[in-house]
Amino acid sequence: MEVLAAALPVIIIIVIFFLIVRIATAVLKLTGMDERTARFQAISAFTGTGFTTKEAETILEDQNRRKTIVVLMIMGKVGIVSVIGGLFFSFGQGDAHSDVWKAVVILAFIFILYKITSLGSFNRALNKFIEKRILARGITRQKTLEELFHLPKGYGLAQLTITSDSKESGLSLAEAGFIKKDILVLSIERKNKLISFPHAQDVIEDGDRLLCYGLIKNIKLYAA
Repeated sequence: MEVLAAALPVIIIIVIFFLIVRIATAVLKLTGMDERTARFQAISAFTGTGFTTKEAETILEDQNRRKTIVVLMIMGKVGIVSVIGGLFFSFGQGDAHSDVWKAVVILAFIFILYKITSLGSFNRALNKFIEKRILARGITRQKTLEELFHLPKGYGLAQLTITSDSKESGLSLAEAGFIKKDILVLSIERKNKLISFPHAQDVIEDGDRLLCYGLIKNIKLYAA
């Protein structure tokens, strides 16, 4: 019991950190970010690592996102002090033998927490509870890109870059057979020019970047 009591401060800090990141992820999701990006940005802001990615620029587009990230950064700084204090309290007293057991208890708890949070049913229930609480506080839910486009399973948006080796180079969109593969070319980016809503007779050139919507597995065939 003494070992567990000594390890308890660190365990409590870990649980608090976990809840902070999960709540922040839920807030970012409600602003329209997909779950993967929301989780990554929440962890990055909280730990102060990896937050200079291009995806982080989307944070500036929404007031709730900015507030969430600022709070996470502040909590992250406070968290460092809390961790140091918790570790000092847990391991700053007792002999080496008891310290080993404290470390075992903490690592075991982290492993159990990881296993529990990996369960889909647990994640769905926790996300539903957190989002319900957040919505009750007046944060409006915005649709994600997938919801806006009503993307069915297997479909998505992807960019296809045409090189000199691409067999589509020099062909029109119709000749390239995109439609036959359930792929719709939404735009063509050519040097400093953007061709929106290209026509079937538009010819594909080397260096073109095609924004495509359709079956991802079929789009990958063109990228091969």
